[in-house]
Amino acid sequence: MNGTARRPALAEEDKQGLAGVAGNRPPYYVSVAYSHEPTDPRIRRHCEAMARRGWRVVQIGLAGPGETRIGRLNGVVLVRWSRRRYRGAGLLRYAWSYLQFFLWVRRVAARVSGARRVRVVQVNNVPTYLVWAVGVVRRRGARVVLDIHDPEPELFLSKFGRRPGARIGARLLAFGERAAARRADVVLCVHDEHRRLTEGHGVEPGKLRVVVNQADALLFPLAPPRRAAPFVGYHGTVSRRMGLHVVLEGLALLRERGVAVRGAIWGDGDDVARLQGIRDRLGLTGTVEIPGKRFRLEELLPRVRELGVGLVPLARDIMTDVMLPTKLLEYVRLGVPAVVSWTPTIAHYFPADAVRYLHDLSATAVADAVAELLRDPVAAQRRAARAQALPIASAWQENGEREFVNLVEELGSSANH
Repeated sequence: MNGTARRPALAEEDKQGLAGVAGNRPPYYVSVAYSHEPTDPRIRRHCEAMARRGWRVVQIGLAGPGETRIGRLNGVVLVRWSRRRYRGAGLLRYAWSYLQFFLWVRRVAARVSGARRVRVVQVNNVPTYLVWAVGVVRRRGARVVLDIHDPEPELFLSKFGRRPGARIGARLLAFGERAAARRADVVLCVHDEHRRLTEGHGVEPGKLRVVVNQADALLFPLAPPRRAAPFVGYHGTVSRRMGLHVVLEGLALLRERGVAVRGAIWGDGDDVARLQGIRDRLGLTGTVEIPGKRFRLEELLPRVRELGVGLVPLARDIMTDVMLPTKLLEYVRLGVPAVVSWTPTIAHYFPADAVRYLHDLSATAVADAVAELLRDPVAAQRRAARAQALPIASAWQENGEREFVNLVEELGSSANH
């Protein structure tokens, strides 16, 4: 993967798409993420907001199955790394995949900014050290936004906390976060508790801004609250920290109680194969679908609209306690009654009469919560209505988009071009 070997491929990328975006029509906003933009709600919201504002937007990220190296979606040019995203338990494999992506981004970012007036480049973690991959863009005068989707020290402890030296690794990641933040003009956090946590890692408070993961009204329009129905589902990352095996055990318990319920787990991640095996052993193969696939948001919407209960389970730990799952906000927007694990962060935004909380993640707790909603579907509908009335249920377009665009444009106006 040396630079010489990759030059022909990069030249072909320019021929296919990048050169088609006029280099003399500023300003440019570049987003970098080890993620797949069409299926990543936060990155997609940011990119499409800037495109609607009239900026030229280039997103440097991952390709999905069958996708070409250059694509376009809703005004955004997608430059794609044609490697599968690694999701597993191998620490060294994570490091190797991130390093390969880092080196590729460094080359692509240099090429993009060489012919275009990039005013703002946004780096989305994980990993946070991608901020060094856009060093040449920064030196050419662009302002840098570091968007911390996940706090890396806590994420590391959640995945690898039982390994020897895990605490040392977490401290090193906190040091790296501080160093990366010093290279950024602005650091974004996903909610207020995340901001406090990031400040606790030693990041300069004056650089921190909060951009909440509100649902996109264009994809998740506000729908009338619905009654609970016997089709329960989950969508998003399929990882062990979500506790989805407990959901399967809860559905099996409901079946034993004589409650007929269908289920679905939509998404990809390191726990898909294990969950498929658990489902089959529990005899749920015909009633619970686990395709192991991440859907584009346009493909996901009709599926979520069919749900009678939305599930947001979390195996509580140092990481999940600071999560505000986007899927919960999407269920609320679509009027789907939600069963969600209680955490301090979620409880900060949702009172107990707006969602059905799980205070412990067990098969019995899941079965009892779903059965309660199904016994009184009208009461579940009223919960969904109360959830929709909360400030956190407002759409991205109502205030979040404007605040984000203003922030980027303010930074862009001070770029050294």
